[in-house]
Amino acid sequence: MQTDTNRATKRDSGPELPFPDDSPAYLLAERCAWHLLEKKMDEVVILDLRGRSDVCDFFVIASGAADTQVQAAARHTHDALAASGHHAHAIEGMREGRWVLLDFFDVVVHAFHHRSREYFQLERLWGDAPRLDLVPGWFSRQDVAARHPDLTFTSATPDGSGREPGNHA
Repeated sequence: MQTDTNRATKRDSGPELPFPDDSPAYLLAERCAWHLLEKKMDEVVILDLRGRSDVCDFFVIASGAADTQVQAAARHTHDALAASGHHAHAIEGMREGRWVLLDFFDVVVHAFHHRSREYFQLERLWGDAPRLDLVPGWFSRQDVAARHPDLTFTSATPDGSGREPGNHA
């Protein structure tokens, strides 16, 4: 994993499609990641499953410390995407909040409670898939902001912390 918090990390498993790219599915995955980060979800990852899965092109995986955080982040992501014209085909686990799944056809969002994520280990199951580990600072990059001109990256700071300069609380 790279230490520069303004960049995503990529684990290379050989010749792949360009990743990240400007495909509609990747743009949707990146938008999902942003909305999860808005709700302070941890360990936000995009897995590129193109050529590995017939179910979808990308998984977006994130963790929260409490069921209510997982529920709030999943609901926020769902509502924000619906407002921009992306409607979920299926939603699972919203009531319990241990593992919420939002299925947008080409992109499937997995919002986990930390313990559930450790137990199910989706990243290990899809260990050969290229992966991007995202932090808020990723969204302060000009190329990323250009891909999403309609999003306001208010909590994406250059240091990747999500805090305003001088605010270290």
